Amino acid sequence: MQETKPGSPVKTSKKIAGATIALLLLGLWLFYITWASRISVHTFLMPEIPELTTYLLFGVLVGAVFAGRTLYRRPAEKIAKHVISSFLTAFCLSFASSLHVYDVIAYLLPGKIVNYESSYEITFPGPATGKYSRCEAGIRIEDPNTRRKIQLCTTKSDLYEQNKRHMNAVWVTARTNKIGSYIVGYAFFNTLHINEN
Repeated sequence: MQETKPGSPVKTSKKIAGATIALLLLGLWLFYITWASRISVHTFLMPEIPELTTYLLFGVLVGAVFAGRTLYRRPAEKIAKHVISSFLTAFCLSFASSLHVYDVIAYLLPGKIVNYESSYEITFPGPATGKYSRCEAGIRIEDPNTRRKIQLCTTKSDLYEQNKRHMNAVWVTARTNKIGSYIVGYAFFNTLHINEN
């Protein structure tokens, strides 16, 4: 059997193929993380969903698998350092990957479209969109499916456009299921004007 030389075209093409697959997987992972975080802004889960517990447990389990694999394969020299490093790397990656998984499930699961009226409160600034950023403004409403007060992200210009004078309620359209509610849209309206007609 003929061995491939270090600089041979076969070895080079394998490296290029490996790098291409790795970049593709990284791109897909980043796309999923971005898509899931965008969905989570409009998704509100049932209060009993154990979000943080699930994410931590998943991270610990994946971290333990990788730490065990490292323990089994590595030589005894500096084993503790390699095991801890392997655990932490796997824990962080799996924890980050599992974030918003319930939001994605609530979004993808079939549900029914419901409309409801809610009083609202405008807040400045709005809800957090990351560790260090917040929405310019927020609309706090009550969601009957999740039985929670939820806060939607908006801007001052959108509020000015939509919330004309004498608007005292908001009409919400949501897709709901057993996991939570995905807010499809909302519109301000005047209940007094409707009652007069």
